[in-house]
Amino acid sequence: MADFPQSLISRRHLIGAAGALAVGAPFAAGLLDVPALAQTAAPLKVKLGWSGTGICLISVPAAVEKGFFVKHGLDVEIVKFGSAFDQSLEAVASGKIDATVNFILRFLKPLEQGINIKFTGALHGGCIRVLTPTEAGITDYTQLKGKTIGVVDLASAAKNFTSVQLYKAGLDPYKDVEWRVYPVDLLGEAVRKGEIFAAADADPGIYLVLKNSQGRLTELGGLAHGIYKDLSCCGVAVRNEFITENKPAAAALTRALLESADWVHNNPDEAAQIFTAYSPIAKPVLAEIIRSHTHQHHFGGGPDLQKEVAIYADDLKTVGILKPRTDPAKLSDRIVVDVLS
Repeated sequence: MADFPQSLISRRHLIGAAGALAVGAPFAAGLLDVPALAQTAAPLKVKLGWSGTGICLISVPAAVEKGFFVKHGLDVEIVKFGSAFDQSLEAVASGKIDATVNFILRFLKPLEQGINIKFTGALHGGCIRVLTPTEAGITDYTQLKGKTIGVVDLASAAKNFTSVQLYKAGLDPYKDVEWRVYPVDLLGEAVRKGEIFAAADADPGIYLVLKNSQGRLTELGGLAHGIYKDLSCCGVAVRNEFITENKPAAAALTRALLESADWVHNNPDEAAQIFTAYSPIAKPVLAEIIRSHTHQHHFGGGPDLQKEVAIYADDLKTVGILKPRTDPAKLSDRIVVDVLS
């Protein structure tokens, strides 16, 4: 078996009926009610992939620190992948880990191709942004014709999203614009120098580019706008065999992460404090970013999530990322599973 990234957070074990967490500081007894499963049965083991840097996925460390995994009888090992989406995808598909959380827009092409993963839930929305110079007065994607757009990866979720918006505006995202790759922290400077005209990426990086521009950049669009503002953007993706062979653990993981997302929505400042352990960004800025997302907009498996995934699949089909013969509704039905019923 190939090596995979070192765990960021070691496995948590139950410590008595109080549900303490073995994470250095003891877990406050009584903070959350621990169900009978957690009190009487051996914890269900799960290996969960996480970027380790994505503020939009704050539900993962929050679930650890606030005890949601313990509450649902889980012994979760968090494996950090950074921005290496393909590596995390391979790790789930090959069984090195059991589940991961990441952009629905990034998962859809591999899922169309038959990779053995399904969505069991979704955590939040609103974390992709498209920025343009304020002084240019850009109000529509049509005005990006002939411009150069900066992205961090030509396969990134932000690049896919922006391509869809260009297509909907009547532009050819392959011919009518140029794409150029930069590290996220250089996107703002590239716009200032005129090397690119627009920039698209996900938080926290793109939020900092916008904030640090001191008004020189404006948010043209993103997942907090239009039809996307009520959609989730990052899903809980679980290996098919794990769902089949260990459905209780898949269900418990999904429930814990959904509860954590609700907690984050209701406690953005405390969630920001938790995330300072993983980010050099100041707590007030992290709280701003969390508040800008829709952590309360999530669904378990079933019709609601299937509809959301079908919308994204239809978008990617329109720009040729998914095959012309792919039926978005049928694809969504195949790759979304309800483990909570």
